[in-house]
Amino acid sequence: MQEVIQVMEQAKAALEANGGLNQVVFVACGGSLASSYPARYLLNQESSLRVQGYNSSEFVNATPKSVDKHTLVIATSTKATPETVEAIKAANAKGAVTIGLSGYADSLTAQSANYYITYYHADEWYQDPTLVHCNSQGTALKIAFWLLKEYDNYASYDKALEAFEKMPQLYGQAYQSVKADAAKFAMAYKDDAVWNVMSSGAAWEVAYSDAFCFFQEMQTVHCVPIHSGEYFHGAFETCDKDLAILLFKSVGRTRPLDDRAERFLEKFGGHHWIIDAKELGLDQLDESVAEYFNAMMMHPISKQFISAMGDVRMHPMSYRRYMWKFEY
Repeated sequence: MQEVIQVMEQAKAALEANGGLNQVVFVACGGSLASSYPARYLLNQESSLRVQGYNSSEFVNATPKSVDKHTLVIATSTKATPETVEAIKAANAKGAVTIGLSGYADSLTAQSANYYITYYHADEWYQDPTLVHCNSQGTALKIAFWLLKEYDNYASYDKALEAFEKMPQLYGQAYQSVKADAAKFAMAYKDDAVWNVMSSGAAWEVAYSDAFCFFQEMQTVHCVPIHSGEYFHGAFETCDKDLAILLFKSVGRTRPLDDRAERFLEKFGGHHWIIDAKELGLDQLDESVAEYFNAMMMHPISKQFISAMGDVRMHPMSYRRYMWKFEY
């Protein structure tokens, strides 16, 4: 957290020299963009600042007119995704204050921005509970809580810091407790080639990342991410007893959306699996901040489950058909 605070204090000073901060824009691609979602969700719920999120390439090709010297642009890429580097350059050209979140201090993502913060990025991070909030998602969330403290007098900032301190222990316990379930999941779903993944609130990041990163990119199976509240506005018509569905139940205000989806699946589904943040212990965090940590708990837990499935399928999570193979 100390590195985040030091960099954010510098960025705030630059913004104050420009006349103040009006909006925060997160730019990235794929899983890096998804990792900023809990931070965006938190700020949209609690802050008076305008908050947006953009795919890096869209930001470059259709840069919002509102981006100016009163804008903080936070760009995330573990190494140096070309579109994200170009997005930083586009933001710099508009006079915005830029921060690069990257796995490497010498990456173009870090070096192209006005300021940078490094995070832990190895694929095995989810296996070490001490690293649960040291990834890109945790770093973005720390930035968001700091912004709330500085610009909105956020009353629960200390509770958030306590939550970050508690998360390694809570996640470590959850990681151990679901090992048997992960093995059962792997055997039950190893042959499924089409999936629905559902979540709500800050946990929407989990459905998005699972669908695009874990299932499609890493397991080469079709997967549709569905917001639990949107499920009943089209997607539920595909539900039957053979469709593989993974539902993430949140702790917090959007839990009733997930409960409704669960009730429907219990009646009309039959080939579904539920991962509940409450059962994983997330409700042990203070109620004022717990919901904003849903993805931090369930994202790595979901990787544990899907990695187990990959092992049974003999399809490693590192396998790619196209990515990094050639120019595209």
